[in-house]
Amino acid sequence: MKKFLLCIYIAFIGSPLIAQDSTVVRDFELWTGVSAKKSFLDNKLKLGLNQEFRFNDNSTRINNYFTELEASYKFYGNFEAGGGFRYIRNNTNSGYKNENRFFVDLGYGHKFNQLKIDYRLRYQNQREFSSSNDDLLNPTSKFRLKIKLDYNIKNWKLDPYLAIESFYTTTLNAVSYVEPIIESSRVNGFEKIRFTLGTNYKINNLMSLGGFYRIEKEFKSYFNQALLQVAQPQIYACLEKRYSLSGKFKSSRKQQPPIL
Repeated sequence: MKKFLLCIYIAFIGSPLIAQDSTVVRDFELWTGVSAKKSFLDNKLKLGLNQEFRFNDNSTRINNYFTELEASYKFYGNFEAGGGFRYIRNNTNSGYKNENRFFVDLGYGHKFNQLKIDYRLRYQNQREFSSSNDDLLNPTSKFRLKIKLDYNIKNWKLDPYLAIESFYTTTLNAVSYVEPIIESSRVNGFEKIRFTLGTNYKINNLMSLGGFYRIEKEFKSYFNQALLQVAQPQIYACLEKRYSLSGKFKSSRKQQPPIL
């Protein structure tokens, strides 16, 4: 327990320094969704379908909503491979934009007594699509490395978790200097690092409630290359409300007696 608390302290020791920055973005968000999951082959193969809505601006505005289909397979010991597809509707100042994202994961997990550690490497590719050809010129690829620590406290339902995730991003930066000439350049670099501290509470077999506190630090070097807005630290809290149908897909087929 002491080691876990030490990790939390180290991860969030920079929070007061970030909070003093006048450009920091602060928000309280609400994420709510429904998921259906099914396991096969002694829980080695898992399929999932998720529908989620995410609100920002102190939970008063829909930031985006998406539908996601995912699958994973535990192929060797604690190693797991997976992937999925997400259709996203992003709310912008000019209306909703459609985006597609596909991703591939490689994960590994192990336990030390009450501490569980999971590692995940994800590659994702995301792009906008519409009637405008310009939207097809800006695909964005990310490599995301995430380490998550879960600590199981005896006789306590609000077990804490800590996650640290880094983002290495590759994108095509399209700039139009003289119409209709468009020049594109590839931009690579570490985009940001994310620290998350949270907990989850299972209310019943269908519903769970969770919350987390997150700090994101964007790297100026990447944003300067990509000609994007000024990199800004972000601090926000989030309440998660989820409904899961994973326990409702049991086979109704009766077990046949052995043939003698």
